[in-house]
Amino acid sequence: MLLALAIQTSLPQAQSWLVLSGVALFAALVFHLVRLPIEQLFKSKPKGYDPLKITQDFSNRVAGVSELSELATTTGGMLESLLRTQHAGWLLLTPQESNFNVTPFVAKGQFPTESFEISRNNPLLRQLDLEREPLLQPNFKDSKYAQMPAAELDWLTKLQAQVYVPMFDAGLLSAVLVVGERANRFTYEAKELEALKLITAQAAAVLKVARVIADLKSLNASMSSLNESLTAANETMQNMNSVRNDFTAIASHELRTPITQMLGFADLLGAMTQDDTLDKATIADITDSIVRACGRLNEVIGQMLDMAQIDVDAMDLKFADTTLDEVLRLSIEPYVPALKERNLRLGLTGLKNLPSIRVDKHRLVQAFSQLMSNAIKFTPDGGQVNLAIRLLPPQADLPPQLEIVFADSGIGIDAKHQQLIFQKFYRVGSAAIHSTGTTKFMGAGPGLGLPIAKGVIEGHGGRIWVESPGHDPVKCPGSKFFVVIPIKPPAFAPKALSDPEAARKPGKKEVTIVPSKNPFVGME
Repeated sequence: MLLALAIQTSLPQAQSWLVLSGVALFAALVFHLVRLPIEQLFKSKPKGYDPLKITQDFSNRVAGVSELSELATTTGGMLESLLRTQHAGWLLLTPQESNFNVTPFVAKGQFPTESFEISRNNPLLRQLDLEREPLLQPNFKDSKYAQMPAAELDWLTKLQAQVYVPMFDAGLLSAVLVVGERANRFTYEAKELEALKLITAQAAAVLKVARVIADLKSLNASMSSLNESLTAANETMQNMNSVRNDFTAIASHELRTPITQMLGFADLLGAMTQDDTLDKATIADITDSIVRACGRLNEVIGQMLDMAQIDVDAMDLKFADTTLDEVLRLSIEPYVPALKERNLRLGLTGLKNLPSIRVDKHRLVQAFSQLMSNAIKFTPDGGQVNLAIRLLPPQADLPPQLEIVFADSGIGIDAKHQQLIFQKFYRVGSAAIHSTGTTKFMGAGPGLGLPIAKGVIEGHGGRIWVESPGHDPVKCPGSKFFVVIPIKPPAFAPKALSDPEAARKPGKKEVTIVPSKNPFVGME
């Protein structure tokens, strides 16, 4: 009023009214700017907290909660509505020998989720354990935190906590409620800290139940997994016991058959000598039969010796440069008569432009011969055996490799047998109907061919596996045996396995080989 009077007396009337209007407008603006924060302060900042109301509200919220994540979310909602907290979370402490395993659970906003190992001697945890009171935004630059490892300090800093509220179970520190900044940067005063203590105390019982339920679920899952493992192990042991029993019968048959043949022909030779009924043709037939029986006996004994070497990792591989073409020729040529006799077609693709390989040619021929024999034995007459070869480029630390696929149109292999067939003495089918043969349909041996092939290929740093839609003697879905070997022996341990999931690319045009002809004529 005095200011207005002074203006009126010192200025002309028109100018004084303009000045008065400006002063009034300025005063109104100042009053409006000052009033808003004051009103917001009084409206937003609670005057006090009713412990009974907090208890009832939190109890209603956590009713029926049994999961740790649910408890965290419920706590976050309570903190937001009561204190307008921006972010918060629980740190569950699981004691180990010399540290705590810290498992975070997000309650509100941005909060770390990765587990962390923190020392039992961490200064922050020790302070919470000793004082048993909420800790307001500790200054980690303080000397009492100087001994804290850098990794722990960095992890705690990422929490961006304003308050740490300890929780105890049977007197031991079991969890920490981490509370971040409030809306409008309001501070946490004594009444807010009391509210946080009350919420933490209310959550303790729920948290304990939730942890027990989580432990029971984990234990139940572990027991289920263990039960499955024990069931699988029991089935494997039963299979192996059956395999051993079968091997006794099969080995006995495989060894006795050629010995019986040799003894029989020797007796016949002796009897015909005494009767003086021998002629050159008969002698030739008898000696040929004895030689074949000796060859079969030598083959079975050789397989047993080879398997024994593989078992003790004593197979001596002699690496030398050769070509895959040469290895396949030596592997397939012995079976050309069987292919012709049983009217089986042989297809080969991808043999052109391959680099030389450094392998033990004798052993690799032995492995591929077993795979060839297996494909022939389980393919009905008139079927087909295909070999597809391709060069795999280097991958990561692996050198260039060759992939050889032995595919047949045979009876296939059931999924449950696809791993077991590479175990020694294992045979698909009953030993009671065992019939000896390396190329006859459904012929069988002592169950050592595929294990030997596996041992040889792994000895070259490669891998072998089988894929088949299943077993069906009528529809004949067939099988594919995949072999991947490096073109040079690896510098590391030779049994290091290559990647079985190498990308498959379409092969080249297939060439069908007529068994009555040379199987390598026109081969790509």
